[in-house]
Amino acid sequence: MFTIFNSKSLWIGFDLVRFHEIRDVLERKGIPYKYKTRNRLGQWNGKGTIRGTKGSLGNSTEFTYQYEIFVYNRDLEQAKYYIK
Repeated sequence: MFTIFNSKSLWIGFDLVRFHEIRDVLERKGIPYKYKTRNRLGQWNGKGTIRGTKGSLGNSTEFTYQYEIFVYNRDLEQAKYYIK
């Protein structure tokens, strides 16, 4: 089970294609992983979400979602090697 004590962030980015490439490599190599997807416009700003209070006009759709991939501490160096 992944926890903050036994896992590290391998990659953080906005590129969906790269996100899937890294996941494919990890699956082929048998390295367990977990990922999170964050909607940057859905963040809370005190009165509501950014999108709800300011709208999304002018915001690039490329940077709407942020992706993060985690692996176990013991697999971090091996995973870094494989994704390069």
